[in-house]
Amino acid sequence: MYFDLGAFLRYNFKAFFKSRGKHYRLTPRRALVLLIWLLLYIPAQIINRLFFLLDEILFPGYRRQEVRRPVFIIGNPRSGTTFLHRLINEDGQRFTSFKVWEMIFAPSITQRKMIWGLLSLARLVGAPIQKMLQNLNKSIEKQTKAHTVRLDAAEEDDHILIHAWSSETLWALYPIKEEMLPYFYFDRDIPLRQQERVMKFYRSMVKRHLFAHGGNLTLLSKNPAQTPKIASLLRTFPDARFINLARNPLKSVPSMMSFMAAGWHLLCDPLEQYPHQQEFFDVMGFFYRYPLEYFEDKPGICLFLRYENMVQDPKAAIQSVYQFLDLPISPEFEAIVDRETEKAGRFRSEHQYSLEEMNLTEQQLLDAYADIFSFYEFAETQSELPEEGTFTRLKEWRITKKRYRNLQKKQLRKARRLQRRKIRLE
Repeated sequence: MYFDLGAFLRYNFKAFFKSRGKHYRLTPRRALVLLIWLLLYIPAQIINRLFFLLDEILFPGYRRQEVRRPVFIIGNPRSGTTFLHRLINEDGQRFTSFKVWEMIFAPSITQRKMIWGLLSLARLVGAPIQKMLQNLNKSIEKQTKAHTVRLDAAEEDDHILIHAWSSETLWALYPIKEEMLPYFYFDRDIPLRQQERVMKFYRSMVKRHLFAHGGNLTLLSKNPAQTPKIASLLRTFPDARFINLARNPLKSVPSMMSFMAAGWHLLCDPLEQYPHQQEFFDVMGFFYRYPLEYFEDKPGICLFLRYENMVQDPKAAIQSVYQFLDLPISPEFEAIVDRETEKAGRFRSEHQYSLEEMNLTEQQLLDAYADIFSFYEFAETQSELPEEGTFTRLKEWRITKKRYRNLQKKQLRKARRLQRRKIRLE
């Protein structure tokens, strides 16, 4: 099983001995965080590897497990991917997703079988065990308001790659630009041989997951971190289909910046309140543009949805997704969608942030993502409601290279005209 030992050693050497003046500087609190992390991580990986070997002995059939037409929900972070993922995952007759406890405590089939057996015994004990698990979930939810986490909830399966030391998730604990940034441009910046090793490990984890859950379900994966891996995923799963969610940069960029800054201040001691702003701008731009460019001549593989339309009418979004996937909606799942649609209408995010606190302006975001605003017809102020333009009327979208470049040229010509007008007025 693949593990990037070289990267593991480099990250930790830099974290302990090359961190002076960096956002991951080695303060006493930071040293304590790293020591606790490594004392948990290293023994866990030794145990996991032993259980992976047991899988080969006890459940060798997992190697023949087929991965048929997996569905990947991609897009920028903070764009509603979690809501869509957890809603579709309620269709348990068709889909299965990695749960938090499976990725952390039971990446192998053998571990899951053992835990399921223990849970069956716990049910015989009754209320005390169930109450303990409920309280644990409530405690975790209170600490993760911006992105609620439950041990028994579906979650981003890019986290499973932490067991191979090849996940973007490590960016929160090791914000080392030269090491981590290539993962945010995976298809472009990670060497092909390493891409293949990472995807081989991921495919093995998917096969184990499907086998453990009976072998007949479809993988439903939600990962903003998979957005830069589109080509690698299609090489690994040629019949995969994608759902790309896009949200107004005026909302998604500062929201993600605030979310990541909170993580860094918990796990590191950064020099600034909101570090790595330029890196955020560049990565978010790549996550917007890469799917547009990659799928422009590949119709039928990716469905593009706009966040604003999904939250206004989740049921219509689900209907368009199932139509795209050529799947009927069962009466049972339709009832769940109706219930969740009603709940979504009452939801108000507790995640608060301010552009001013981040030393950002709306104009900076408008300039940085001018082509994105133009294509998706996003509102150009935070308070303005999106218009029902051309994009919202399209059931399936694809764009040619020529049209996309024309949008960019149009924005450039507009900027030049405004600049000439400004010069004349002066």
